[in-house]
Formats: sequence, structure tokens, C-alpha cells
Amino acid sequence: MKSLRVLRVLASLARRPSNSPPQNPTGHARYFTAHPQHQYSSDNEAFDSSHYVNPATDSDASVSSSKTLQEPTWNVKYRERADKFIFGEETQKSKLKTALHEEEDDLKRRVLARALLEAALKGDDEEEELVREEDQKSLSVGIIGAPNAGKSSLTNYMVGTKVSAVSRKTNTTIHEVLGVMTEGDTQICFFDTPGLMLNSRGYAYKDVKTRVENAWSTIGLYDVLMVIFDVHRHLTRPDLRVIRLIKKLGEQEDAKQKRVLCMNKVDLVEKKKELVQVIEQFKDLPGYNRQFFISGLKGVGVKDVTQYLMTQAVKRPWDEDPLELGEEVMKNVSLEVVRERLLDHVHQEIPYSIDHRLMDWKELRDGSLRIEQHFITNKLSQRKILVGKGGCKIGRIGIEANEELKSIFKREVHLILKVRLKT
Repeated sequence: MKSLRVLRVLASLARRPSNSPPQNPTGHARYFTAHPQHQYSSDNEAFDSSHYVNPATDSDASVSSSKTLQEPTWNVKYRERADKFIFGEETQKSKLKTALHEEEDDLKRRVLARALLEAALKGDDEEEELVREEDQKSLSVGIIGAPNAGKSSLTNYMVGTKVSAVSRKTNTTIHEVLGVMTEGDTQICFFDTPGLMLNSRGYAYKDVKTRVENAWSTIGLYDVLMVIFDVHRHLTRPDLRVIRLIKKLGEQEDAKQKRVLCMNKVDLVEKKKELVQVIEQFKDLPGYNRQFFISGLKGVGVKDVTQYLMTQAVKRPWDEDPLELGEEVMKNVSLEVVRERLLDHVHQEIPYSIDHRLMDWKELRDGSLRIEQHFITNKLSQRKILVGKGGCKIGRIGIEANEELKSIFKREVHLILKVRLKT
């Protein structure tokens, strides 16, 4: 009887006028995934993301299929009522959570696009003048902190382009990534380091021991050490390990190095009065020259940090050519962009156990780039998960990364991703 009542409700919600056009069931299966153009015959064959294409957009579909596609079966205004009646409140909460994640991803893209646009407009309005070597000033900045504190987002915002992977997962950054910002006679080089975390005894965890030890060994190489601290997490879920890490970094004595503590993610703090207690807690913290409240994602307070760094620059020749994006930097960018998409689509421990390599980089005659990268898995099961059903997952990663690289490099990009088993 319950099933019968549900069917009656659905029928009443979906009831249409008798003169409505007949429905076309094929018009409802529109999946936003990568569609393979041909099938693979061998399970051992390497999968290539260039075999996949973007699904048609709404505008393309309306032109090619305007005669076949009909209106959906369910009226949109009734869908929410039907879901709530049949499935309960959880469906609404799930939709809200999905919408929030989509909004966050969209915000990241808009912030990056704005930074790129501002950099482009600045280059058009202000004619670049060669700065004599004796007048050049430079500064090296190491961005360091606990995992998922927002180091990569801040690096990308300050540089004005994507140089490091950004994801909701921890330990996103594997190697140091160089980002360069040049203004006037001053050049600032940013080094984004892997997330640091100590166990209860003050030592690095075994699974990330090598990466963390490398990060600790480079601390003394920078002119300025910028320590990033997730203030929102500190207020909602305090972690004594993070406090211990901040204090240990401040205790590293180096008269030649400046230490800056950046309280990140202030945009997530709803009650701004709570920031006062954070100020009181860290105001007497030894070893730090300045403290800033910032949002690396939205750019709040980042201008103040940039101005401070500009004043700390010392007279010495630049390390990078400001008029061109070096090939090594471009290679790192391509790896980081693909890695970010990998982290978005593949979960659990798999992204951290995969060997990700740049196999080929070639500039073609028409000015486009051919980039080939390989994912090398330790287990056949990992390879199957990364490839996805019919190759849809690796295809989706390749399509999204290819589009982003085109927007960053301002040229056509032919990205090839292959998944193979370690031999």
C-alpha cells in the first residue's frame, strides 16, 4: 500500500496536460562525463586521455538535437517537494552540501581568473622597462605550515597563476614549487613546501617522513619564512600538534631570517570577535616579526603581506626572467594542475601512492604544447580505480586539466595521460 501511495503522489506531481508533446526517453540520459570514442581490447593497454572528448554543451545540443529533445519528465518546481516527501530531509541536506562544494570550486576559479586578468591588464598598461642588474632587488620566501592550512591557495593568489595543487585533501603538495612575482625593481620567489605535522613525541609521521624531513632541511635557506596557520580550524577543532609546530618554527633562531605568522581562512570565521582571543593567545609568541590575518582563497589581507615582503627585499640580481614563464616552471605547473584534478576525482590513499611523472614535453610548430604524463600504480586494483569504468575517470581528469592548462599557458595544449602498472 505504501508503494501504491508513493506512485500516486509521483503521478499527481508529474501530471501534465493531455496536449503536451510526447516524451523522448533518450533526451534524459545526459551525463557530464568523458565519453570514449572507441573501446579497448586489452586490459594491459595504456589508457590515453586524448581518446576522450567533452560532451556537447547545452548550446551545441540545442542546435543538433532541437527536434528530438523534449522537456524533462518532471517539472523542476515539483522535484524538491517530491524528494522531500519520498526521501526526507537528508536529500535536501545532501543537495545543499553539494551546492556548497560547487560554489567553493567556482570561487577558486573566479579568483584565479581575476588574478590572471589583473596581471594581463597591468602588463598592457605599464610598459615593461628593463631593470639594470645593479638596481635589482629580490627575496626568497618559504611558505610552510601544517597540512591543508591553505599554503597552495596563498601561493597561487600572490603569484597570480596556478603554480601549486589546491585540493580539500591534506598533503597535496609533494615537492617544492617555485612561484615568481616581479613588481618594478623587486622580484619575490615563493617556495611552497609539503605540509608539516609532528606526532605527540615531536617527530614526523612515518608515511610522510621523507617529505617532511626535506621541508625541515630547507627552512634556513629562505630570506623570509612565512608560517601559515588555519585560524578557522583552531577555533572549531583545536589541534595541539599545530600549536607545537608553530612554536617550534618560532624557536629556530636565525638572525638573518624574518619570520611571519599568517592566520589564514579568516573568511570562514563567522564571529569575528573570536579572532580577538586568537590575538591574545599568540601576541607574545617568540620568534615572529609580524602577524597577519588573511584569506588566501579570497585575497583578504594578502596585499598587506605583499607590501611587507616588498620592503624586505635585498639588493641582488633576479633569479628568473620576469618576461617569460620558464620551461621548468611550466612543467611544474602542468604536473600540479593534473595532480589537483587527480586529488579531486580519486580518493582514499591512492593519489599518494601513485608515481606521477612527466614523460614528454614538446612545443609543436603551430605553437601548441604536447604534454605527456604517466601515472604508475603499484597494484592492478589501483590502476582499475584510476582508469574508471570504460576509462571515464582518467578521461575526465585529462579533459579538465587540459582546459585549465590552456587558460594558464594561453595556447593550445595536447595533454596525454596514461596509466600503467609498475613492472
